[in-house]
Amino acid sequence: MEQAKLLSMSAVLTGLIWAAADSLVNDTVVVRVRFEIVAREPEEALVELDRQVETELYELQIVGPRKLVEKVQVLEPLTLKLRVGGFPTGKTLLPLERTMLKRAFSEQFTEFARLHIVAIHPEALPIVVDRLVSTEVDLVLRRLTLAYDDAPQPRHPVASLRLRESAFEQLRASGENLQLDLSVEAERLLRSRPTGQPTSVTVPLDTRPFGRDAALTPDRMEVTATLKSDRETVEVPTVPIKPVVSFANLSKPLLAVGRDETPLTLVTQTIRVTGPADAVGRLLRGETKAYGFIQFKEADLEQLGAFRAWTPEFQLPAGVELAEPPTPIELKLIPVKDTEPK
Repeated sequence: MEQAKLLSMSAVLTGLIWAAADSLVNDTVVVRVRFEIVAREPEEALVELDRQVETELYELQIVGPRKLVEKVQVLEPLTLKLRVGGFPTGKTLLPLERTMLKRAFSEQFTEFARLHIVAIHPEALPIVVDRLVSTEVDLVLRRLTLAYDDAPQPRHPVASLRLRESAFEQLRASGENLQLDLSVEAERLLRSRPTGQPTSVTVPLDTRPFGRDAALTPDRMEVTATLKSDRETVEVPTVPIKPVVSFANLSKPLLAVGRDETPLTLVTQTIRVTGPADAVGRLLRGETKAYGFIQFKEADLEQLGAFRAWTPEFQLPAGVELAEPPTPIELKLIPVKDTEPK
């Protein structure tokens, strides 16, 4: 009986010894890791991995208790977040120092704080450092295609621009002033606006010419313009004007005469008309006609033999109208018999 107890206690002690020994054994292994980086500087600092040369996975050699090492291996590939600062704008290599890696490893995986960093391969991380800077950009309209009476103008000629320092340097190297041309979007909106009168549209400001992370304040701008009217006002020469008697008085033979006592069976006058450009054009080319008349009514026949000014009326093509009142014509009406030789 006593012998059995001794054997049992011996087995337990042996297990404890082996367990303790196992916990004291250190293993050295290589685990795969990838990196994320964040700026340690103020928020205007932008840091990112250089995707053109970045190695996706790095080989991190660690040493530590076997149990911890086995747990790490289950989690790979691990993602380590590194805080970066103090680098100038541009591409650079971040040395992957063991102390920095140890600190990041311990902060993010506290249960593995007893592990030690032996080595990393590759030994440097390619990164791109940038910053946000502020400047002003001129708002211009230089590629206009529509016809205007008053060309488009932005309400304010400049906007505040916040962009990456690298993009700013590239734009300055081009030798041109910082400008944003609103022509295309402004005219897209203006096409549907009425012509011949002042109008305004609100144009979104496009940040794409200034690269990633660019921002404009304000982010839209009011543009005012007056589109050229599609109506034209022109003079039409030698428009015929004929004196006519109303239908009810056709039986009364009358004659219109001028100051020189010559009959006015037909006179001409230059008139000023306005209307759609195509309708006015057809009139000027003679494809359509305009004519005038002086209509004598019953009341007019009671004033025979007296000179007076008569305002002609005009028959014009559809859509065309007089731009200003016509010139009155002075004449008198006399019975036809008064013109016979005595």
